[in-house]
Amino acid sequence: MVSYIFKSLLTINVLGWFVMSIFRLSVLNIYTVCFLSFSLLGCGSSSSKNESVSTEQSVQSAAIISGEISANIENNRQSAVEGELSIKDEQAGEAVFITQTSSQTRYGIFDLSSNGSWSYTLDLADTNVTALDIGDTLLDEIVISSADGTKATISITIVGVVQPDNFVVSDETTLNADGVNLGLSAYTLIENVFSEGSIESPDMYSGNHEGVIHIVEDTDAIVGNHFVFLAHRDEDQDKDKGPSDRQRNEIKSYDKSPPATLAFENETVQYNWKFKVSSELELTSKFSHFFQIKARNDTNDNINGNDDQPIITLSGAQKNSTGNQLQVRYSAGFDENGNSTGLDKNLLETDWSLITDEWIQVFVQATFSEEGQFEMTLTRLSDNEELLNINEQNIDMWRGVSDDDFARPKWGIYRSIVETDSLRAEEEQVRFADFVIKKGSLIK
Repeated sequence: MVSYIFKSLLTINVLGWFVMSIFRLSVLNIYTVCFLSFSLLGCGSSSSKNESVSTEQSVQSAAIISGEISANIENNRQSAVEGELSIKDEQAGEAVFITQTSSQTRYGIFDLSSNGSWSYTLDLADTNVTALDIGDTLLDEIVISSADGTKATISITIVGVVQPDNFVVSDETTLNADGVNLGLSAYTLIENVFSEGSIESPDMYSGNHEGVIHIVEDTDAIVGNHFVFLAHRDEDQDKDKGPSDRQRNEIKSYDKSPPATLAFENETVQYNWKFKVSSELELTSKFSHFFQIKARNDTNDNINGNDDQPIITLSGAQKNSTGNQLQVRYSAGFDENGNSTGLDKNLLETDWSLITDEWIQVFVQATFSEEGQFEMTLTRLSDNEELLNINEQNIDMWRGVSDDDFARPKWGIYRSIVETDSLRAEEEQVRFADFVIKKGSLIK
């Protein structure tokens, strides 16, 4: 092959001189043609004869985006809701997000950092937002992009809640799950809000049901990331009290928690959260509490009822005549001699099946004084139906004696196990999401 090429070149070269002598052509042009011909014909090495040349090119793969891509926000929330995204990309330097700073969305403002931290602040001046009735929703969708152009959508669901026109927020505290195997553990998230010691789970106490984490995280298509509280009939106890007639898995605010999570005398506080119980969860005729408002009377002086009994509970109970009930219980406390006042009552009773296997939005507003106020609504998210509505005025909501006393919330599972046969041996689960505590004042 090579000898053939050289012979051809020689022929072309001689012809070139002949043509030059007749037409006075440039030798340089002839040599250029010869050089190009040689270059084209001589590509490749001697070992590549009859081998095809590969034309395969690297293919750009899309980034993989995961993490907190949805969140709920109440239509009166002033502070931002936040989330974290993660990204994987095989191409070097492309596992980052295109930042957004104060981006105007349909109903708010959105910010996104290159590492995936995002925040959404609601536009409280938007009449579409403020006009939402309780349980009604709006959807705000924000498109985000990675460095290679891969897109994803952040979905923000704006939920209408009760908004008394005369309530002015001074402090707001939130507790949200951050996803399964993402971010921080459930226990760390809780203690970051309510302080160390705020978890009363069996595995936190020596001699109780150790080795099993009793509050974990999960996610679903309705509320997104949330907490799951676990209960085990035959293994769990009540803190460090040993075997008894009850068991507890709760979180709380208490004297070491931030003041913004505590209700002092004459303060008005709102509590918002969501919860879900399974229809398989079994009840007894005694008590199964899922929410409590408890007093802290440091002296435990009976002059104002002391703090032995919770002021308010949201409970489930088995009733032979009417079946299982959802109950809102109120305790008036004790008299000066430590005896029951006899004024304890159920503020409301309703069919337990109305809430099972459904996410329920709960709103509570309470003014903590001797002539206080208590409001509570439960709304089923699937159809926005209001299941109960309580409005109690001139109700005694204060058990304190000194300026240091307060009331505080508790959430979880606290139940009697006296009627063992009424309860399942299998693990029970109660789900909670989106805790919000707002302190404020009522404008007359």
